[in-house]
Amino acid sequence: MAKAKPLCIECGKRPKYGTRHRCAWCWVAREPIELQEAWAAHRRRKAQEAPGYVERARVPEREWDDGTRWCAGCQTMIPLEYADGSRCRACASRARHRSYVERTYGPGAGEAYDLLMDWQGGRCYICQQMPHAKRLAVDHDHVTGAVRGLLCAGQEQGCNWNFRKALNDVELARRVLEYAERTPLERLRAGEPSRKPTPAPPSGILASLHRGRVV
Repeated sequence: MAKAKPLCIECGKRPKYGTRHRCAWCWVAREPIELQEAWAAHRRRKAQEAPGYVERARVPEREWDDGTRWCAGCQTMIPLEYADGSRCRACASRARHRSYVERTYGPGAGEAYDLLMDWQGGRCYICQQMPHAKRLAVDHDHVTGAVRGLLCAGQEQGCNWNFRKALNDVELARRVLEYAERTPLERLRAGEPSRKPTPAPPSGILASLHRGRVV
């Protein structure tokens, strides 16, 4: 007789997931939302690959297994503790976020976000880190409002915050790059000409003082 698999230490209902102490559902619930959404997309693909697949927006409650409900987003029966309204947490979160992006950045911005997430490999374009506590932020031109890319969020360590000035000022961004490539001290020692800015000509009362008289 096959030995029963040990149960999840959190829900105590389902077998542990691989070498982890939790079942797959309890494990993924603790992961960043992007990973949860990726797994939801995987569940949907697997459902679509099944013979005779038919998209179902609703499934009668009498067909639900005990302790589960239907999620129309990933087309899967999900545990009730992983449900958020009528969908799983991942699908519900994705729908809310997409709606927010569309309201904030205009029609089509939600699709652009998904395309950028895929193109950037789910990582911040600048630091190449995967998001953890927060989704990647939409970086946009603060004059035109045009979406530019996805950067990690946060007002202390997020690239979308730390590099905001450089992203909106090409000359500033160029100086940052020059600084990183070769420090000012190295340039000084190499005999490069001074980078002192050319002072603007005096005007108003300063111009009068410059000519030696006050008006």
